[in-house]
Amino acid sequence: MIEQLERRWAEMREFEQSTLNEWREYHQALDALSRLSGDEIRELVGAAESPGALPTLEVDPTDGLRVRFIEKFHHHEDARGWAAQVLANNPIVAVDGSQIPPSADLPLPVAAVQAAWFENHHTTEGRYERQIEFELLTPGDLRPADGDEDDPYHSSETINLRRFELELQTLRGRLRYLAGMRDEVRLPIGLLDGPLVISFADRLPENWRNRYVAAALGLLRESEESGIPIVGYVDGSRSRDLVNLLALAYGLPTARRISDASLLAGQLAWGERTPLLICARGSADRRQPGILDSLEEYRRAIGFVYLRTGHSAPLARLEIPLWVLERGLLHRVIDLVRAEVIVGNGYPYAIQSADAAAALSGQDREQFESIVCRFAARQGVESPKTSKAISKLRRR
Repeated sequence: MIEQLERRWAEMREFEQSTLNEWREYHQALDALSRLSGDEIRELVGAAESPGALPTLEVDPTDGLRVRFIEKFHHHEDARGWAAQVLANNPIVAVDGSQIPPSADLPLPVAAVQAAWFENHHTTEGRYERQIEFELLTPGDLRPADGDEDDPYHSSETINLRRFELELQTLRGRLRYLAGMRDEVRLPIGLLDGPLVISFADRLPENWRNRYVAAALGLLRESEESGIPIVGYVDGSRSRDLVNLLALAYGLPTARRISDASLLAGQLAWGERTPLLICARGSADRRQPGILDSLEEYRRAIGFVYLRTGHSAPLARLEIPLWVLERGLLHRVIDLVRAEVIVGNGYPYAIQSADAAAALSGQDREQFESIVCRFAARQGVESPKTSKAISKLRRR
């Protein structure tokens, strides 16, 4: 193997050099862009429909695409003290989900999804709540999107969709509840473990894609109408919206080895962030418009920032509706996220708690299977696994 590596070293060296050249070009472009005003950036991209990113009013007063974090902590206890002050009396809710796929070993073709919400009101008495929303999926729910196949055992994408819908439906319900607490003192926020710009749905069949869009639109509208900001938190993002803006603005070759987060990594110290930029992403599927084009009034109304949440961790991407900036709430919302990250030792505590509540253990899955088998047996439907599953349930 060493001999083969030596023979092909010239090829690998050439790849390494081209990567370094690409990085150099993009860093130079980033440096040039950081000295421009918002109007100058818009002039550079001209009439491009999907330039990747566009400036907001935050760009002009920002020094080099870097919003500084003025708080200085000497040790972690200082940081936790600051976080406690920021979070005090501000309810934070997060939602996450999990799922159980159908199994051919079971007598009935059923699956399940669940969404857990965790809500911390950050009061002195320590008030927090959590709850799980559970939904059983039967064969009618498990049909593939294209309709060509009627096999509920090959339905992972269908289950993913229903889980997504349940998560966003659950978060909408909590926003409605928290709207009653919104006042000048309290600022509730909702955290979603994932993006608001759901480009993963670009390549899906139209009927599924439409359901993803409807769920996302419902959440975005609920957030704006209730006045409760939502944040899509993406850890380890590979998005390339800023990279695509630089390529368009400065005529650079497409850089598939560079992401926004990796390009910005050396620019930000802990707690610092980029100014809010508008997500102006195109479609991942050239045969149809991108997801953003389907989000109606939110087509150019979702922004993003990159935030340094750890000294060695990748930058986090926060996706936030633009109305949060327009109503003067952005700095406060990002402080709340920073505080959640401190409490969670590098990751928002509320999201961690929702994830823990939503997680399904092996015992949970066995119990689900046993209940299904016992029900099937009562209906006269048997399978080789039925008696074994029932005996497991009786032993508990």
